[in-house]
Amino acid sequence: MAQDISIGPTYRSFELLTAANKIRGATHVVLRGQNATIGTTPETYWVQSGAYTWNSAAVLEITSTDNVADNAAGTGALTVTIEGLNASYAEISETIVMDGQTNSDTTAAFLRVNRMYVATSGSGGVNAGTIYASTGAQVAGVPSVASTIRMTIAAGEGESRAALYTVPAGKVAYVTDVTAATSDGTNNVLTTFRSRVSATAPWLIKDAFVILAGTTRIPHDMPLVFPAASDLELIGDASASTVDAYGSFSLILLDA
Repeated sequence: MAQDISIGPTYRSFELLTAANKIRGATHVVLRGQNATIGTTPETYWVQSGAYTWNSAAVLEITSTDNVADNAAGTGALTVTIEGLNASYAEISETIVMDGQTNSDTTAAFLRVNRMYVATSGSGGVNAGTIYASTGAQVAGVPSVASTIRMTIAAGEGESRAALYTVPAGKVAYVTDVTAATSDGTNNVLTTFRSRVSATAPWLIKDAFVILAGTTRIPHDMPLVFPAASDLELIGDASASTVDAYGSFSLILLDA
């Protein structure tokens, strides 16, 4: 999207004005993920590894950590913010006070979790342990069943890394590029960017490409367009063994 907009005697690109919050109703969003152990069956590009499980209904998210230093008086994460969508796909967020390995529930019910990040921290500056948003039971702060995990912040990283997103109500998403990379020179990864227009609709492939020992970026000068309630996800499966790979996609949200 290389549109230039005139402001007085100078010109500023649409992208720059969006980043500067000068375009009403426009937001730039980048979804970045990593999966250190992509296997031979499709897995999501996210730090939790494995295939992501999407909520079938809006539920309370249970926030927990595997390190006691992530608590309101600790040296790690003091509070964590979850951003997502409610049952009507409206954008919601909630900031949770951490309590070490004791879980803290949200008061709002989330149908989708799009992002999670450390809002405030102690002297360590980042989260001391791995922080989870999940829908099931935990043992010492770790969800007992992996499929109940909805978002993860890896220890020391400060925010989630997951290449998945759901378009909020009242918005349209325009995906401008899809990228994936690996340093593995032996096994390749078939990377697929897919979408579905609702939770009950079939997944459709929008991009598919193979990466091997390098970075591949697929630009979309004519952006891919997705309406509200669309789920977007970057997945990969390796030719053999397990592969550490990174992936991302960028989009611009505009009012519908």
